[in-house]
Amino acid sequence: MMTDREKIQTQIEARFRQFGQTISELKIKTEQRQDKFNGQMKQTLDDIENQHEKVRQRLQTMSSIGDADWSATETDVSKYLDDIDAGLRRALSHYK
Repeated sequence: MMTDREKIQTQIEARFRQFGQTISELKIKTEQRQDKFNGQMKQTLDDIENQHEKVRQRLQTMSSIGDADWSATETDVSKYLDDIDAGLRRALSHYK
């Protein structure tokens, strides 16, 4: 049976992977679409990708750190993911 920590980490990793797929899809759409928002959208996606990379780095350390550090890291990662989510929602709104 999975511990609470393992369940949370699994959920975080799933969310991370989903956001990675969405980022890739948006990059393709941005390259295909030629309009005045292209430069702005590319910058937005670059910013989101940078946040995504920070999460990737944190995820690499999460399984090997102690409980106190893990809790703080989980809080940071969750905030980064919420920021990524908000950024992706804004970016997706340009394609509706």
